[in-house]
Amino acid sequence: MAIVAANTFEHDSRLLRTATALAADGHAVTVVAFAAPGLAVEQTLREGVRVVRVDIDRTVAGALRPLPDGVRGALARALGFEPEATVLPAAPAHGADRLRAPLRRLVEIAAHARRVGPWTDAVVRAAPDAQVFHAKALIALPVIRAAAARTGGGFVYDIADIHTEAARLGRMPAPVRALVRGREAAWVREAAGLTAVSEAVAAEVERRFGVARPVTLLNCPPAWRPDEPGPPASRRLRDTVGVPPEAPIVLYQGGLSVDRGIEELVAALDEPALAETGAVVVLLGYGRLREPLLREAAARPGRLFVLQAVPPSELLEWTASADLCFVGQPPRTLNQRLNLANKLFESLMAGVPVLVAEGTEHCRLVTAEAVGRCCDVDSPRAIAEAAGAMLATPAYERERLRAHCRRVALERYTWEAQQAGLRELYRRLAAGEGQG
Repeated sequence: MAIVAANTFEHDSRLLRTATALAADGHAVTVVAFAAPGLAVEQTLREGVRVVRVDIDRTVAGALRPLPDGVRGALARALGFEPEATVLPAAPAHGADRLRAPLRRLVEIAAHARRVGPWTDAVVRAAPDAQVFHAKALIALPVIRAAAARTGGGFVYDIADIHTEAARLGRMPAPVRALVRGREAAWVREAAGLTAVSEAVAAEVERRFGVARPVTLLNCPPAWRPDEPGPPASRRLRDTVGVPPEAPIVLYQGGLSVDRGIEELVAALDEPALAETGAVVVLLGYGRLREPLLREAAARPGRLFVLQAVPPSELLEWTASADLCFVGQPPRTLNQRLNLANKLFESLMAGVPVLVAEGTEHCRLVTAEAVGRCCDVDSPRAIAEAAGAMLATPAYERERLRAHCRRVALERYTWEAQQAGLRELYRRLAAGEGQG
C-alpha cells in the first residue's frame, strides 16, 4: 500500500500511526510525502515503513502556467501573494483586499487541480507495486483515485475533516463549494474503504454521501508509559522557557493556523482572570501564524512563548509538563463542531486537563469523561475565566484531575484500541473484499 501525505510527513502523527499499524500487520507500506530541504529523499523507519519524498511544484502561482515567470509573478503580487508561496497569506483580508481574497482562493484551487497529474506521476513512480492508495487530505483524494485507476488498485479515504465545511474553503462562494463537494462525493463513492476521525464525522459522511458508515478511527496516541498509571512528571516546557515553579503553564500544541482559537487565547492573557494567576501561555507548533505570534510574544515577554514543533515521539513528554492544555477549535464550521483533534487525546494521555469549545464533539467528550471544561473560545474573557478557575483550584484537586485524565486515556483512548478497525478494513481489502 501507499500512503500519500499532503505534507512532508514530519509531524503527521495520524498518518504515521496508520502506516506503522499496517506495517506491523504484515502490509508493505510506502509513504509518499513532499520533499523539503534537510529531509531525506528516501528512508526506512524502524517500524518498517518506507518513506519517499517527491519534488513537485506546490506554489500557488503554478496555476498560472504556462505564463512567463515575470507575468506570473506580477499577477501573484497583484492578487496579494508572493510568486513562490505554497500557501496563501494567513492574515484576514481587510478593506479592498477583500475583493482579491476570493480570487486568490480560486487560484489556489486551480493550482491544486493542476498539480494532480504531476503528483500522481510521482506517487506511481515511488510506489509502482501498490495495490491500495491511502490519503486523508482532500487535495490528495484525486491523486490516490488516479493512481489506483492507473495501477488497477483501490483507494482508501481517511476523512479527518469535512473539508467543504472547514476553514477557508468553507467561506468560499456557494457555487465553488458545491462544485468541490460534488467532486468529492463522486470520489468518495468510488473508494474501496473509508475511515473517519469521530463517530459524528462518520455519521455525517454516511448521511451526506450515501455510503456505508466509515470505520471510526479516533486520533488517540499509543499507550504512553502504561506501567506508570499516574501522570508522568516532566519539566520540558518549564526548563525550556525558564518559567518559575509557581507559574502555571497553559499549552497549545499543534498547527498554528487561523480558526483554532489561538488569537483569542493570546488575548486572554491580558484578561485579569488569567493574568492574576501568573500563568504563561506556550504555543508549540508550526504553521502560517508563526511569525505574527512571535510578534505577539515579543510584546508579552515572559508571558507568551512560541516554540518549534517537536517530533511526535517526544510530544507527550513536553505536553506532560503543562498544567492545562488549550484545545480551542471554536465551532465556526460544521467540521469544527464534529471532529476530534489529536491534541485532545494527547493531552489526556499526558495527564493534563483540557479547555475546549462549547457546542462541539470535544465538549461532549470532555463533559462525559469529566476531564476539563468547555467555554466560549471566541471570547478571550471566557477563556481567561475558565482557565483561571481551573488553575486556581487547590493543588490536590488539580493532581486528582490529572490522575483522572491519565486513567481515562489509558483505559479508553489509546491507539492500540483504535487500530483494530483499521486493521480489519485492510485485511478485508487484502482478501479482495470492500468495506461493505
